[in-house]
Amino acid sequence: MSQNPVSVRLLGELPARLWGLDLAEWQRRAWSKAGAGQIDQAAGRLLVGIEWVLSPSLQRNLLAQPGAALLGPADDGEQLIAIHVPDNADPAPYLVLFEQNNVDRSSLKAAGLAPGDMYAFADTYNKSLRKRETPYALSMRTENTVDIERVLFAGSYKGITDLVTKYAWPIPAFYVTRLCAFLRISPNTVTTASLLFVILAFWLFWQGHWAAGIAAAWVMTFLDTVDGKLARTTMTYSNWGNIYDHGIDLIHPPFWYWAIFTGLQSAPAGPSQALLFGSLAVILAGYVLNRLEEGEFIRRFGFHIHVWQPIDGFAREITARRNPNMLIFMVAVMLGQPGWGFVAIAVWTIIFLVFHGVRLIQAILQRSAPVSWLEA
Repeated sequence: MSQNPVSVRLLGELPARLWGLDLAEWQRRAWSKAGAGQIDQAAGRLLVGIEWVLSPSLQRNLLAQPGAALLGPADDGEQLIAIHVPDNADPAPYLVLFEQNNVDRSSLKAAGLAPGDMYAFADTYNKSLRKRETPYALSMRTENTVDIERVLFAGSYKGITDLVTKYAWPIPAFYVTRLCAFLRISPNTVTTASLLFVILAFWLFWQGHWAAGIAAAWVMTFLDTVDGKLARTTMTYSNWGNIYDHGIDLIHPPFWYWAIFTGLQSAPAGPSQALLFGSLAVILAGYVLNRLEEGEFIRRFGFHIHVWQPIDGFAREITARRNPNMLIFMVAVMLGQPGWGFVAIAVWTIIFLVFHGVRLIQAILQRSAPVSWLEA
């Protein structure tokens, strides 16, 4: 029989907002996503100050460890952030401990608790976001709200991704994500807007309107960044939203390449039709085969090929995926050579198809099972 989820009691009150939500509502969503059961301000086995914003792994581990007492620094010692009341114990005596300005670890141990700071109760590797991350316990009473939102936003970002998403989008995406949260715009609404730009870019590429098509494509990729960050920061992510977002991401690139090929048919100069057709075949086949290579790696070893070793993480930044390919094509358009840009995408696709194929074979032939360097 499965154990019931641990209930959470939020201690105190604070008239503050986080990502457009009342703080109590944001905390309820955050603890629910972490796996808590009932969450309110009247009862619960895990006692935590309402002002404390904790990293997700810290929340999950506190829920899983009865007797854990999370401590944070205070002016003259340490202060209590959270207590997971030991099994079968009455929570009432532990509530008194939160009234102390600073606490003594020995007294907590005498009360049957296991005190520790956030590093004692948090994991540093986030597998789903492919990165190592520093745990955090931030107080809404002492920290600036915008600074806390920056930490939450950074925490929602994948560590291994393409260079456009990693270096160009974070700053503008933070402000647009905040605006969407303030306006109560849902992540799925943002995803739907990105789908409209997928269609617009397809039509513009089909017509050979390169500059406008590239602009629409970049808007789409930007919104593709915002929707996921909005979902994670407002705690509104769901299985359907994940399928909707990633389904669009998976399906649309081949249609863009087909549209570019069609638009190039009326180009006055450039590569031959045979070379363009061959490039299209290489790009489409390479797109599918690259995905199959990545899927086979995950099937065999249980994690993504791009987090195996540092070289694989670097390769993910520039690999023949949508954003790096759009960069190649944009530069070619700026040079007045869209056709040769299309050929360059095909060459880039072959390079990384071979690269990932070699890496997959190396992993299979390795004596010991591969382990991500981020977990080592």
